[in-house]
Amino acid sequence: MIRTSEQLKDAAGELFKANKIEEAIKKFDECLALDPLNLTYNATILLNKAIALNKLSKNEEALTCLNRCLKMNPDYAKAYVKRGEVH
Repeated sequence: MIRTSEQLKDAAGELFKANKIEEAIKKFDECLALDPLNLTYNATILLNKAIALNKLSKNEEALTCLNRCLKMNPDYAKAYVKRGEVH
């Protein structure tokens, strides 16, 4: 059983690398549910989820994730870059 947020995040990343994008997105959602107040961690998870959604051409959902991400961490340069790419 996966116990820590980092282990869960790593599992999601492995699913993404294995091109199991839908499963990775579900795992990213599990990560977000672990600690809603950990804004730095959740911003990273939302960026990863947005990348996965973008890979599935779900651009509106990806933009929603990126906007949430940037509300949590307004200094997150990677999220701004990805949002520009999705637009």
